[in-house]
Amino acid sequence: MNLQHQAAAAPAATRPKRLDNPLLQNTPPAGARRLSARPRPRGITLVELLVALAIIAIVAGFAIPSFLGLVASTRVSSTVNAFVLDARYARGEAMRRGKTVTICRSANPAANPPKCSSGNGAAVGGWREGWFVFTDEDSDGAFDGGTDTVVRVQEAFANAGNFLAVNNAGKPVNNRNHISFDANGRAVGLQTRWLVQAAGSLATNSSYSRTLCMNMVGRVRVQAGEASCA
Repeated sequence: MNLQHQAAAAPAATRPKRLDNPLLQNTPPAGARRLSARPRPRGITLVELLVALAIIAIVAGFAIPSFLGLVASTRVSSTVNAFVLDARYARGEAMRRGKTVTICRSANPAANPPKCSSGNGAAVGGWREGWFVFTDEDSDGAFDGGTDTVVRVQEAFANAGNFLAVNNAGKPVNNRNHISFDANGRAVGLQTRWLVQAAGSLATNSSYSRTLCMNMVGRVRVQAGEASCA
């Protein structure tokens, strides 16, 4: 009886066990090739490209005029500040040295010797072509190489607008190519008015213009736009 029972139980002992682990149930046989999903092509469509270009065009339409205005305003301010500083310097040197000091417009202020320009300068943009400051020993408003001494030079302003001495009607005048300061710091001659404008298409836009006014005392004040010096 025991031998028959052992013989009947033998096949059950060699029967393969059932795999209950779900991770192992669908495992492909060794050596089988695993298939993977094809990668989705990356890129942009024509519609997306056109939308992006439209957005860029809209942004540029707002940004470019603002940028040009900023550049124009910066150039005008740079020109105005340079002149105001040199006018103050000339006035201070006149009082310090106890003699006349002159600042004059020049087409080549760095020349040796330099020469003051004549006329209203409208054809060349006026004072934007540059100027120089010198000790004016005989107080004649002209540089004399034998006696006068250059103390400061301002070269021409690149890409700048007009910088003209004008009358009350805004027209260029011929008798404001130089300003002399006496030993007391007073400006010699009549009151002077200059109009500084932006360059190019913005020249007619007065919001970028600046008006410079010099009184008999020799002080310069700056006003926005095309203002009166009264």
